[in-house]
Amino acid sequence: MQDSIATIEQRLDRLEHMMGDSIRRLDQLQHLVELVLSETHARRRDAAAATEGKTRWSDEGFPILPRNWPVHFGTDHDDGDHAADDFLAGGWFGREGWGVWGSDEVHSLRFALEEYSGGYVTVHLGLRFFILPGMDRPGVDILANGYFLGNHKLSALGRVVTLRLPPSCIGDGNILLQLKHEAAISPASTGAVPDGRVLGVGLSTLDAA
Repeated sequence: MQDSIATIEQRLDRLEHMMGDSIRRLDQLQHLVELVLSETHARRRDAAAATEGKTRWSDEGFPILPRNWPVHFGTDHDDGDHAADDFLAGGWFGREGWGVWGSDEVHSLRFALEEYSGGYVTVHLGLRFFILPGMDRPGVDILANGYFLGNHKLSALGRVVTLRLPPSCIGDGNILLQLKHEAAISPASTGAVPDGRVLGVGLSTLDAA
């Protein structure tokens, strides 16, 4: 009986040793995989920076927006280190000297916050709307990753809208910003100018602080 118990204990010791060795091998393999993935991501970022010009991109494919470094959407303004078109995700006409008009009821912007490590982020948008004197000021709903950031009144003169993004909507730092409205208007319909486009929200600048 004692010999049987001793044999079982020896087998259990061998099994524990084998399990410990397997765990160490798995840890080494996981570490190797992490190193390979890290190197792959680094090479992809370097290749993107080398081939795609001014814009730097996140791993998820969003253009990186440095803090306090505004993007100007007017063609009369030097883009500097940004390619402004990369931030326009959808629902826009071609860019003009002052900025760009939205073309649908929903206009989308995309950007990744540079080195985001948590906390609130402030985003500034330079916005305007085509209206004539005496017309009601339209409002625009703004959402970030589906999180409602309020309804903001716009004018023909334009204004800087300040948005406070909470961590719950920022996630890993990649932002899809949507401008929603129901007041698109054709300048030609007012008799003001012969522009038959149906204009939505006008965008001049994007900035994160």
